[in-house]
Amino acid sequence: MINSPYYPFTRPYASRYTFTSIGRKKIPKAVEFTYTNFRNIVNMGFGDLLEDGTIDDKANSNNGDIVRVLATTIQIFIDFTNRFPDVEIFITGSTQERTRLYTRILKTYQSNYDKEFAVKGIIKEGVDYVDIPFEPKADIRFIGFLIKKKSKFEYGTDQKK
Repeated sequence: MINSPYYPFTRPYASRYTFTSIGRKKIPKAVEFTYTNFRNIVNMGFGDLLEDGTIDDKANSNNGDIVRVLATTIQIFIDFTNRFPDVEIFITGSTQERTRLYTRILKTYQSNYDKEFAVKGIIKEGVDYVDIPFEPKADIRFIGFLIKKKSKFEYGTDQKK
């Protein structure tokens, strides 16, 4: 999916990106990154961009272009983490079904991103939320994910040949 065709996007300001889904209809979309004031964690929100500028993260547009829309959000994620490499991005679905979709995507495409990004899954243990290393083969129901760009040293681009 990382190498799939994606829509062109704009960055009207540092924390928001926009693009248009072109399927059965033209639907404006937005991805927004919001700082949480907890460590260096940023929440990534995504959905239909409404006329008043808000984002509907529960919209189910069924526009026939989900792969291209998801590829676009991945490209936006990469752009944001290139600009802000020290942040950890928190991702969860607005519904359990969407969180399961994100889990399937992370499991399926792990070999495409594991050299550049570290992924932790968030689970609930009693009353606490705990992050654990993401293991694609594990049968765990995650509540969300924390994704961080690995440093160049971690994924080997600093090594001399």
